[in-house]
Amino acid sequence: MAYRGTNTKQGFFAKDFNIRDTLSSHVGILLYEDSDWLIYNVNNFKDGLSDFRYQNLKEFYAIEQEKINYACIYEVSSIKRNQKKILIKGFHKLKRVSIKFDKRFLLDNPYRLYCSEFVRNALYHLDSVNLNFQTHKRELKGIYKTYFRKDSLEYYPVDIFQLNPNLKKIKHWSFPRY
Repeated sequence: MAYRGTNTKQGFFAKDFNIRDTLSSHVGILLYEDSDWLIYNVNNFKDGLSDFRYQNLKEFYAIEQEKINYACIYEVSSIKRNQKKILIKGFHKLKRVSIKFDKRFLLDNPYRLYCSEFVRNALYHLDSVNLNFQTHKRELKGIYKTYFRKDSLEYYPVDIFQLNPNLKKIKHWSFPRY
């Protein structure tokens, strides 16, 4: 799994809704495919195309373009080689449909997703026992209550996967901004 943190509006929003990790604001699934490391992720790309993408490391961690100040890699130890092939096959199917970034964080539409919901669904598809992540519920106040037009939000935090014993942090980097 690949994490990154940004100093953008989206980054601050994600960090406000994490459980413990105050640095990560976006997550995707990192796989080695066709002699390259690719990160499959859903993000609000704002270009009219599907918001589900695969990006190489340079694209995903485009430090200047994305205003990235943090990067982190986790390994999912319970995934086997044949399960990686299942993930890749499923991701290639997703390339043929239009996925839109879900700004409302609703959990009822497979074609409207946000990054951690996408990762949760992919991991759950592989192993619904060891990689089953429960939603987090948070009371909303102030601007968040106004934006979402409701009193509480049920969602998958970006950092929810880090709490699972089947995930191990491999490396992290910080890119301070002044």
